[in-house]
Amino acid sequence: MPVENPEDRTVEVRPLPPSVDEELLSLYFENKRRSGGGPLVSIKKKGDSAVLVFEEAEAAAQVLSKGGHILHNVELSVRKPVPKDRCRLLLQGINPSTNIDMIELYVEKMMGLNTTDYILHPTLGRDCILIHLNQPFSTGDSSCLERVMP
Repeated sequence: MPVENPEDRTVEVRPLPPSVDEELLSLYFENKRRSGGGPLVSIKKKGDSAVLVFEEAEAAAQVLSKGGHILHNVELSVRKPVPKDRCRLLLQGINPSTNIDMIELYVEKMMGLNTTDYILHPTLGRDCILIHLNQPFSTGDSSCLERVMP
């Protein structure tokens, strides 16, 4: 049996009514008759949205193909999550007067990069900086991401 890609088993649900908790989401989306879904591996609720990972890609596809999902009289939008770009990171909350050389030193130290490994793109207000990497992060680099992007 082939191993399914987690992205094929994942859906994003929004907007969630404030009264909806993870247990109700689980009951609804595991109910094949109501949602078209099936058993879930995980639910991550954040604000008015949630990311659901099903055991099987077919269940996620059925949920996506089903017409409307209504929970607590709210029509839910269900879609595939936006894929993450492992070559771009956004540093936010930068003091606009911070020297770009200081930011370069910080990025190189925290991420273990050389000056040829990345390009910095400050926003117009200089309070955010997009870091464009020449090579995508591997899964082993996640601790670096957590240090840079708390």
